[in-house]
Amino acid sequence: MGAESLAGMTVVVTGGTGFVGSAFVRRAIHDGAQVNVVARSASNHWRLEGLKGRYTTLAASLPQLAQLTLPGRAHADLMVHVAAEGVNQSFDDLDALVATNVEGTVQALWFALRNRIRRFVLIGSSGEYGPGENLDESSRLDPNSEYGATRAAATLLARSFAIRRGLDVVVVRPFAVYGPFEAPYRLIPYAILRGLLGEPIEISSGTQTRDYVHVDDVAEGIARASTFEAAANGIFNLCTGIQTPVGDAAALVARLTGAGSTVEKNARPPIPGEMWHTSGVPTLARTRLAWVPRFDLADGLSRTIDWFRSAGSQMSEYRSSLR
Repeated sequence: MGAESLAGMTVVVTGGTGFVGSAFVRRAIHDGAQVNVVARSASNHWRLEGLKGRYTTLAASLPQLAQLTLPGRAHADLMVHVAAEGVNQSFDDLDALVATNVEGTVQALWFALRNRIRRFVLIGSSGEYGPGENLDESSRLDPNSEYGATRAAATLLARSFAIRRGLDVVVVRPFAVYGPFEAPYRLIPYAILRGLLGEPIEISSGTQTRDYVHVDDVAEGIARASTFEAAANGIFNLCTGIQTPVGDAAALVARLTGAGSTVEKNARPPIPGEMWHTSGVPTLARTRLAWVPRFDLADGLSRTIDWFRSAGSQMSEYRSSLR
C-alpha cells in the first residue's frame, strides 16, 4: 500500500449499489480491481447497470455477512463498508438504524477478520460530529440525530474492534456529497431536475450551510484511504472546508441549468433535527493522503447537470421527476 491505484486488489464492498458505494465500485473497476459487491437478492443495481459482468455479487444481507465466505480465495485485500440506513433524513425507524448501522457494522467487521482482509475502510458521516463549523477529526462527537448517533457508534465499535483484534480499520467521513446517481429526493438532484424544466426550486429558508463535495472526489478519497500506508488506523474528513448556504447552491443550479428557474425560499418547512451549519477541515486527508478535491462547487454542479441532461434523464429513477 502506498499509491491510490486499486489495480490487482481483491475488494469487498457493502452498500455498493448505493450512491457513494457505486461511485467507489466504478473507481475500483476502472483501476483493475477484482470487485465483490455484497447486496441483498432484492437490491436494485441500477447505478451499476453499465458494469454487468465486471463485478461479482455476493448475495447476503448484513445480518448474514459474518458467516459469508469469499469464493475462490482465502482472503481479500480490502473491505469498504458503505452500507448504512437513514441517509434520508425523514427516516426515523430507530430499530432499523441500530440494526443496519451498528449491528451491521459488527457483522462486517467479523467478516473482514474471518476472511483475513488486510484493511477495513468504514465510510462514516459528518453527522457523527453533529452541527458545527470547521470540524476536524479531533472534534467531539455530538450528533443531534439518531442517524448520526448510530454512525458514531459504528465508528467507536470499529476502532475498539481494531485495537482488540489487530484489524487495520480506517474511517472516512464525507460531508455533503452530491453528483451523478444521487437519490432524486435529495436537494441537488431535486434542484437540477426542477431547473432543467424551468420550474421553481422550492426550499426552506436556505440559510443552512453545507460543505459540498463531489462524489468522484469522495471515491478518490476512499481509494487513497484504502491504499496509502499513512492511512492505517486513521480517521479522515472528506470535505472542501468551504461553507455554502443551501439557498446559494440552489441558485447556482438554477443559473447553470439555464431554463429560467427561480428559487422559492420558505416554501418548505425545515426538517426536524436538521444540522443548521456544518463544515469540515480537510487538512489531515491532504497531508497524509495527498487528497485534494478536484471540483469546486460550480464545476461539480456543471458536470452533474450535464450528466442529468444526458444519462440521468433517461433513467426511470429520475424520469417521473422530469414530467
